[in-house]
Amino acid sequence: MSSEHKAIQKPIKPAIKPFWVLIGASAGGLDALKELLSGLDPQLPAIYLIAQHLDPKHPTILRDLLARITDIPVELVDKDITPKPQTIYIISPGHNALIKQGMIQLSPAAEIGPKPSINMLLHSAAEALNEKAIAVILSGTGSDGAQGVSAIKAAGGLVIAQSETTAKYSGMPNAAIDTGAVDLILPPDKMAEDLKGYIESAGTMLQKIAIPQAKTTLESIFQKLLDQTGYDFSGYKLKTIQRRIARRMAVHKLSVLDDYLTLMSSSTQEIESLFKDLLISVTDFFRDTEAFDDLAIVINEMVEKHQEGEQIRVWVAGCAGGEEAYSISILFNQARDHFKKAVQFQIFATDIDESALATARKGQFSLSQIKNLQPELLKRYFIEKDGLYTIHKSIRDNVVFARQNLVMDPPFSRLDLISCRNVLIYFANDLQRQVFQTFHFALRPSGYLFLGKSESATSSTPDLFDTYLKRGHLFIRKNIALSQKLDHVSSALTVARSKQRRDKGVPLMQPDKTGLVGLLDSILLNEMLPTVVVVDASGQVLHIRGDVSRYLVFPQGRIDTNILTLVRDDIKVDVRALLQKAKRDGKASTQALFYKHKDVENALFINIKQIETKETGLQEIYLINFSLVDLSEAFVSGTGLLTEDAVVSNDNLRREVAIFKERLQTSIEELETTNEELQSTNEEMQSANEELQSANEELQTANEEMQSTNEELSTVNQELEVKTYELEQVNNDLENMMSKMNEVIVLIDNRLRVQRLTKLASEVLGIGTNIIGQTITTLGLQIDIPALRQELLNVIQTEQEVTIRIRKGAVIYHLRMVPYKSDAVKVVGVMMFFENAVHRSKIDPSIDGHVTLKHLADHLPFTLISIDVQGIMSFVSPKITALLGYNAADLLHKNVKVLMPDPYSSHHDGYLQDFVDGKTKGNIGRWRDVSALHQNGERLLLKLRVEDTWINAERHFLGYLCLPEQLNEHD
Repeated sequence: MSSEHKAIQKPIKPAIKPFWVLIGASAGGLDALKELLSGLDPQLPAIYLIAQHLDPKHPTILRDLLARITDIPVELVDKDITPKPQTIYIISPGHNALIKQGMIQLSPAAEIGPKPSINMLLHSAAEALNEKAIAVILSGTGSDGAQGVSAIKAAGGLVIAQSETTAKYSGMPNAAIDTGAVDLILPPDKMAEDLKGYIESAGTMLQKIAIPQAKTTLESIFQKLLDQTGYDFSGYKLKTIQRRIARRMAVHKLSVLDDYLTLMSSSTQEIESLFKDLLISVTDFFRDTEAFDDLAIVINEMVEKHQEGEQIRVWVAGCAGGEEAYSISILFNQARDHFKKAVQFQIFATDIDESALATARKGQFSLSQIKNLQPELLKRYFIEKDGLYTIHKSIRDNVVFARQNLVMDPPFSRLDLISCRNVLIYFANDLQRQVFQTFHFALRPSGYLFLGKSESATSSTPDLFDTYLKRGHLFIRKNIALSQKLDHVSSALTVARSKQRRDKGVPLMQPDKTGLVGLLDSILLNEMLPTVVVVDASGQVLHIRGDVSRYLVFPQGRIDTNILTLVRDDIKVDVRALLQKAKRDGKASTQALFYKHKDVENALFINIKQIETKETGLQEIYLINFSLVDLSEAFVSGTGLLTEDAVVSNDNLRREVAIFKERLQTSIEELETTNEELQSTNEEMQSANEELQSANEELQTANEEMQSTNEELSTVNQELEVKTYELEQVNNDLENMMSKMNEVIVLIDNRLRVQRLTKLASEVLGIGTNIIGQTITTLGLQIDIPALRQELLNVIQTEQEVTIRIRKGAVIYHLRMVPYKSDAVKVVGVMMFFENAVHRSKIDPSIDGHVTLKHLADHLPFTLISIDVQGIMSFVSPKITALLGYNAADLLHKNVKVLMPDPYSSHHDGYLQDFVDGKTKGNIGRWRDVSALHQNGERLLLKLRVEDTWINAERHFLGYLCLPEQLNEHD
């Protein structure tokens, strides 16, 4: 064979997709990057992409710094490229990067927020790469990357975070760890080794788990999950389970499935980690725009049809982080505004992931999570603060979040719409059918079902739903009455027991006739039974072998296959008695019966016995054997041996036997008549029983509705508990703030009743803290506030802030009365701020004590200088130029010791600090001689007088400076 032919015959291996290692870092991340990259194996088939927060205004030298410490090529990405394995890429400053169709695509970064956005990069990687994505979060401030690692985890990827002890800034790693999505917490120098082990083993684990021998081990894993978490994952698609287990095994560097089962047996934490891996808790606002456009059409129809005061009930099953539930709530609000109808609606959003529910309840989302929202929706329904977008209260109040198992827990009832998107794709067919039955039960007639783009309600259960809008995967409930089996919403445990009954061989349908024929052939060959009839415990004929026309009669019309209906009248009594005996003893037989067939005397033997039938699925089967023996006249009557009298006697006996048989037949017919009457009575009782059963089913339905109502109440209760806790926290925070604030603040409502006040307010106003709820104008305040009642009412009515000047003894206060609004619309009270003159001077730039000094200095014959307690000059009069040659503006904010010669200048700060601390008395309020330093370096003898005062609520010292002769002139 030629080498060319050999080349043609050589199989072509399919290309294996490489892993992507997505590294996010910020402040202090350079050292961590160096430690990580220096340990990477250059031969590892992976693409490395670094997103480090950099200043877009300056070119980066990060590429040059990293290229020195690794043999792997390092490139700066400044345009869209298709990356190559075994290469390190750095996103250029001022750009965001997305991964789409195997490419790195750049776009300008937003002015506000981290650049590049690690969250946006990881979200796109999760969608494009699935389990081939590995996220690494290194040192940095803030929380960028926390939302993204959750998406990577949900897609089946690996998440690694730098340990807090090794990170210069632990904000980013800790934020990622707090999400619960981090698989490994490592120092940077240990990450390369774990990355190599994971990448090399992750590709082979799935093949080993998929082999048939692993089935038993997988069942044990399902059982451990059920025992610890209470959730049964045996109904999930096997490929999904295998991928998640393979990922966990790769994390722990295990290559044998039994070893992983051993790890689960010894570690409850690992069971919990696998449980979290199996939960898919990722979604997006208005995911699949076309589908939500169709949903908006349905919601508009619902709002238009419903009357004001009627409530529309919606269930969002598998709500994850709450984006889908809030999206539906926004659509309902838009529909209400469009039709100008105050139709009430309630959305029940459920999931089994408690951490996802906690995130959903907060209603706060990062910039990457709201990227698909239109600007007008973002502006109208979200409030932006500190880089987070909080859902508006009008949207949040219509959504109730609760933990619920879609399979095990009772559903909600009387629903108008169910949204369950991208959840059923993880369920096997049997579990999907059960969920669809649950949805059919929960929806009102003609209710709507909203599914994901890969899901359909008509493929597996065409009898429950019809397609309504195909593009949007919207289905409408069929108005059919389900069977009792379908109406009953079974729990997972009931399904498991049913499966066990099927595994044990409990009959669920008619026995296999082919298996029964084989069994009969074996019995007939073993026992040589020529003519047999096989019946079940009720006498129904299952099988016939041989010619039974002598014993069975088949009437015209509808055939009743019961043996007692088909058997001939002259042997019916015997067959009935033998069958009853066989049921009791297991077998029965007759003595020879005189039986006439074609005018020939015969002896008939009937034998009945119960046979074992494990293979057929029936508990009792009976074999009826008819044996007919031809008898000669001599043998029967002995005519050749009997006398004439004996012959006559024999004939008499035969006639008597015939008479007794006729009487017996009459009695049997009477018994059958009685039996028919009893059967009629039984049918009437059965009818009554069916009516009772129907009533019982109605009660059961009512009970299920009560269960649904109870579930709904439990859900609302959970929501109220969360809100109560939040209110308690806010109240505790407010109480602590009010008690610790060193301000005089009083809050009153629009009926002038005191609601809250600070501790200092109770002291200044002399009213105590036990006057909450009393009208402020009826209290004996220690401050006289003229026309207080009218002033407060004016603030409430005009909604304008008012400031009045009041006095308490020697202290002057500026009382600010500010209207307090609820949702920035309605005034519900007034906030009163008592600011004394000292405090007000700090906050009012128009009040400046140095202005007064300027006017004073213009009329004084001396040079005036003001310094603070650190010796810094805050005011210098222009006369300093004539006295010492300095420009007054140049001396501002400099230490006064620049005007002093040595050694005075070196000791001045110490003298001043001792005076401020009270260690010395100083020379205050009197003239004294001092040495000063002229700008040209000449020492001058001057006169100085220092005064202690307060300017702008801060302590200052005023210095009056002049020549000795000037002082003598003014004595």
